[in-house]
Amino acid sequence: MTMDERFVLSRRALLGSMGALGVSAFLPRHLRSVASAQAIPTRFVVVHVPEGMWSGAARPSAGGTSLGTIFDAFQAHQPKINTILNLNMRSRDEGPGGDGHHRGVPHMLTGTEMQNESNAGGISVDQKVANAIGKMSPIASLQLAVRIVYGDTNSKLLWSGAGRAVPAQQSPWEAYKRVFAGVMPTEPVAGEKPPFDLRKSALDYSLQEVQSLRSRLSAPDQHMLDSYHESLRDIERRLTTLPPPTTGGGGMAGCTPPTMGSAVDIKAESNYVKIGQLQMDLMVAALQCNVTRVASLQYGNSNDQCSYSWLGVNAIGHDLAHNNNSVDSSGAKKLKVFQWYSTQAKYLLDKMASIPEGSGTMLDNTLILWVSEFSDSNGHASDKLLWFLMGNANGYFKTGKIINADGKSTNDVHTSICNAFGIADTTFGNPAYCGGPLAALTA
Repeated sequence: MTMDERFVLSRRALLGSMGALGVSAFLPRHLRSVASAQAIPTRFVVVHVPEGMWSGAARPSAGGTSLGTIFDAFQAHQPKINTILNLNMRSRDEGPGGDGHHRGVPHMLTGTEMQNESNAGGISVDQKVANAIGKMSPIASLQLAVRIVYGDTNSKLLWSGAGRAVPAQQSPWEAYKRVFAGVMPTEPVAGEKPPFDLRKSALDYSLQEVQSLRSRLSAPDQHMLDSYHESLRDIERRLTTLPPPTTGGGGMAGCTPPTMGSAVDIKAESNYVKIGQLQMDLMVAALQCNVTRVASLQYGNSNDQCSYSWLGVNAIGHDLAHNNNSVDSSGAKKLKVFQWYSTQAKYLLDKMASIPEGSGTMLDNTLILWVSEFSDSNGHASDKLLWFLMGNANGYFKTGKIINADGKSTNDVHTSICNAFGIADTTFGNPAYCGGPLAALTA
C-alpha cells in the first residue's frame, strides 16, 4: 500500500466516523471531558474501613445530631452527613462463600449472592455509577487502597460484574502517574515559562491537524472538515471562558496536582498514615481536575492486619476485634482505632469543604459512602450496620439526619445512590433483598 492509499483510507475513516459519532469524538479524551464539563460535576466516593464496630461501641441516637465519642472528630460536618443506623446486609449469608470476612466485603457493595467462594455475584454500586457517568471524564473510576495484605475475597471490595474484581492501586506514586502524567507538570521550573494549559495545547494541536489535512481534500470533504474546525473553535471559545478557581468553576479550572514527595515503602505499616493521606490528596485532586468522577479508597483487609503502632495499640486489628489472647478486654484499644479512622474522615471532609464550587463546595457536589462490613466485629454480625452518607450529591439528599433504618437492606441505600446519579432503577443487586430506595434520605 502506498502512502497516498494509506492517506485516503485514513481520510475516509476520519470523515465517515465524524458523520457517525460527531466531531467531539476525535478530540483527545482529556479534552473531550473538559468540553462536556461546563456544569459542576457530581462525584461519588466510597471509603471502606476494616473490621466494623463492636458490640460495646456507643452509637449515635436516631433523631439526634450528636455523632458521639467515636465520630466526634467530624462532628462539625454533621449537617452535611446522613448517619444510617441498623442497616441489614441481607444478602450476605445467602449462597456460597466463606466466613464473615470473606462474604462481607464482596457482598457489601454488590448486594447479591457470590458465584463461589472466590467471586462476587454482581456489580458493585461504585461501578454501576461509573458506567453511568464515567464517560464524562478520562478515567471512569479511580481505585485506591492502603496496605492490602491478603489477596483473597476479604480484600476484594469492587466488582465490574459477576466474577470480575476491580483491583485497587496501593502506591499513590503509581496512581499519580496514571492520573496526572502527561496532563500537566507537577510544578513550574525556575527560569521557565509558567506551566502550559493542556486544554489549549491539545486544542491547538487538533486545529493544526485539521488545517494540514484540508488542502488535500476535495471541496465537499473540505466543507465537512470546516464544520469540524468550527466545532473545535467553539470548544476553544468555551475553554477560554471557564471560571477561575476563585469563582468555584468545575472541570479543570483550578486543577492542581498534589505534592507527592519521595516514594516510601507502601508495605510498611509505619507508612500507613502517610499513604492514606496521600491517597486522599490524590483522589480529591483527580475529582477537582475532572480526571474522574468516581473514586474509592480501601483501608487494608477486612481481616485487619494493621497493629496501629503510632497509636500505641501494638496489636493487629483482627485480634482487637475478637479480643484474642485478651489483648483488648476493655475495648479501649478498639476505641482508639475507630477514633483514628474518624480523624481520617475529618481530613477528607475538611479537604473537600475547603474547595469552593458554585454557591457551595466540592463536598456539596459529592457523595461519600463511608462503610464497614460488620456491626459487631467479634461476631461478624451484619444486621445492625452503621454507615455514613457524607455530602449531598449536588442537593439530591437531605442531610444532617441520624436515621434508624430499622433493618432495611443495604441494597436500599445503593438504590438511592444510583438514583442520585440518574440511574432510574427501583432495586439494586438481588431484588429479593431490596425494598427500593431508602425514602428517609430524600425526605
